[in-house]
Amino acid sequence: MKSDYINNPIESHGTGRSSEACLPVAMRVRRDLVFISSVLFSLSLVAPIPHNLRYASTWHQRFFPADHMENQFAPIGFASLAIVLIGLIVIWAGYANRVRWTWFAMFVVVWGFAFPVCILPVLLDVHVGAVDWSVLWEATKAPGPARAVVKGPLDFLLMLFALLLPARAFFRKGCLSKQS
Repeated sequence: MKSDYINNPIESHGTGRSSEACLPVAMRVRRDLVFISSVLFSLSLVAPIPHNLRYASTWHQRFFPADHMENQFAPIGFASLAIVLIGLIVIWAGYANRVRWTWFAMFVVVWGFAFPVCILPVLLDVHVGAVDWSVLWEATKAPGPARAVVKGPLDFLLMLFALLLPARAFFRKGCLSKQS
């Protein structure tokens, strides 16, 4: 048996199966809806991290020198980073394994965090009539304020899509994780 291993180094330790046959099984990519949703959630949570870090980096300024207003950017930045971190932990510790309570936790992240931050300002502008729809065209041209206005609703829609995509997998009987 040992000589067989030396002659054929990809033969797996006496099992009669080659390592090449096992390789595609070990590297198979999960293509189920919950995994896709987890990746989409992760992307939508990680995207605002640079912006939140800029806010949090103002922690050393208690007041802004120009107008002596209290710095509210640092607490907002730290709170947003904490929610992002909690969301990522929930996604990869339980959501990807179809633990039911994690779907509800991500529901709270989407509607309690992303909606007020990304959509509510736009809805208030629409209600007041202060929306200039040409901002959509300007957002495609170059980075700037127009792109920032459009990015928020798109981030929210991505998170909402990621939340609703695997809903049947979380609420179908007999397919849940034992931890739920």
